[in-house]
Amino acid sequence: MAKAKKNKLAFPIGVIAFVLAIIGFITVINFTVDTVKNLADNTADKKAYEKMLAPVVMFDPDPFDDLTQADVSQLLNSAVWALLMSDDGADKYPYSEGENIGIVVPQADIEKYFISLFGTEIDIASLHSTIDMSAYDITYDSALQSYILPITGIESAYTPKVYEIQKQGSSLILSVGYIGNKAWVQLEDGEYKAPEPDKFMKITLRDREGMKYVSSIQATDVQEVIGTTQRRDTEEETTLPEVIETETTLPLTTAVPVTDEDGEEVTDENGETVTEIITVTEETTEADESVTGEETSDEETTEEE
Repeated sequence: MAKAKKNKLAFPIGVIAFVLAIIGFITVINFTVDTVKNLADNTADKKAYEKMLAPVVMFDPDPFDDLTQADVSQLLNSAVWALLMSDDGADKYPYSEGENIGIVVPQADIEKYFISLFGTEIDIASLHSTIDMSAYDITYDSALQSYILPITGIESAYTPKVYEIQKQGSSLILSVGYIGNKAWVQLEDGEYKAPEPDKFMKITLRDREGMKYVSSIQATDVQEVIGTTQRRDTEEETTLPEVIETETTLPLTTAVPVTDEDGEEVTDENGETVTEIITVTEETTEADESVTGEETSDEETTEEE
């Protein structure tokens, strides 16, 4: 009876163990999927912020801790280029053939891109007639309430690369590398190496109705920006020569007596044993071809005898 009772308990216990194993397996799978998804989402976020920051970084605006300290003309120029780089671009706007030749863009359209980049802390709508945009060959026409943008092409100074995203309350702090307009380097194997950033900045994004906007651009130390991943890359680059140096360390050497054809040690005129330097390795011992000046003269003396 005891054995039958034991067998009756074994089955439900086995079922429970099997169910728990399945639950554990599903939990591990879900955790793995979530981890991979988070990594993918982070990469997608970096790409999205790089696209957002492209018109901001391209002309390298002066750093500012707060939007009230920013050069509004630089911010407005970024908004202009955000519009020009958009999917619609400048194709839908008419050309001015008057005193100022260029593309006529209503101020309201540029305001939209200004707000998308820098929020509403700056009342850009009230500042159009007071902002000097001559440095960018941009003219404001108050009668048309429009900007006349130059037709000539302009080469950007930098493109952004987001290295890290840190959350601080409702804000995000982006560690951004400024990659200069340099040619890519072709390596010996034919592959191309992307240019390294010329400098690094911390760009803070604040939240406005679910949308992020730039609230500060601050200079920062390179090691503070690039974080653990980039530091690891730097360590690998700097430790590589040490590995090579270890591999090419000179082998051990030792001095051994020189012997004649009969196996007798050769002595010099003073009766001292002539020695030569040989290389000692783990597998074999080889004689070094070079000897000291004293040893060479001793061998010549031996030959004369």
